[in-house]
Amino acid sequence: MTAKIKLKNRDQEFVTIDLRSLEYIKSDKHLMSLKFLDNMRAHSNGYAVFQRCVTTAKGPVYETIYLHKLIGEKFLKKPKSDKKLFISFKDGNVQNATIDNLQWVTMGEMRRHMKSVRTKTGYRGVTKEKGRYRAVIYDQHKAINLGFFDTAIEAAKAYNKKSIELFGRTRGLNDV
Repeated sequence: MTAKIKLKNRDQEFVTIDLRSLEYIKSDKHLMSLKFLDNMRAHSNGYAVFQRCVTTAKGPVYETIYLHKLIGEKFLKKPKSDKKLFISFKDGNVQNATIDNLQWVTMGEMRRHMKSVRTKTGYRGVTKEKGRYRAVIYDQHKAINLGFFDTAIEAAKAYNKKSIELFGRTRGLNDV
């Protein structure tokens, strides 16, 4: 079972959580004293977030609590890793903060699963050099040069092929 929490700054938008997460939030005295559920907002990236500013003698202090991080840290076992880990959304929907949709990932894994890409060529792993297009993919911080191509689309296809070979099908593949 799930519950929907209204996002204060977006009309008709909600974030979905498990009833187990809802019970946890409602039982937490600090979160309830903040009126956490009543003040859930959509961050500029779409994440459900609670933010407040407290004025102190030393100046303003900002408190930010991301809902998916709160739930993930409470309910998901954090795997051992020598790299910093983050909470990510399995289905890519940042308004689906159900426990089953959250996972611990490295920054590399998180980037690999991001759909949007902002590059001059419009394709992930593709740069323009001297009138041709180079395809490059990274694995464990090492660049793998896939070659030069006449078109950005050819380079993007080469990137996709190698990405699938290395990491399987992810949301980070180029649309070609």
